[in-house]
Amino acid sequence: MDNNTKLMSIVFSSEENPLFTREYASDIVLFQTFSTAQTNTAIWTPDSGKSIFLTAFQVSASVPLTIQLKRGGNNSFLSIILTSTLATYGESYPSPIKFNPDEGISVTTSAAGTVNISLMGYEF
Repeated sequence: MDNNTKLMSIVFSSEENPLFTREYASDIVLFQTFSTAQTNTAIWTPDSGKSIFLTAFQVSASVPLTIQLKRGGNNSFLSIILTSTLATYGESYPSPIKFNPDEGISVTTSAAGTVNISLMGYEF
């Protein structure tokens, strides 16, 4: 028996292609490290006319702090509170978070300290 199962496939519908599958959808992995407090620092700007589809993220910090991920108009869509030294938190989404075309992701932190942020997803 032939097995045609594909991991991480996502099905799209658009005007040009009524139905198609994108395999291995989390093909973009962005990694940023900061050691100072950040205010609306851009960490993912999509290509012109494309939308970000966020599939997962992970953050860690050397000190307790709050990390806010914000979308285009400076609207916070995710706040992560790390309450201990060297804490790490991550999340993977069963359905990606879709951003508007040309809408980027920025970060704001509440304190200085080494902060690592990884974002996974794709642009379409």
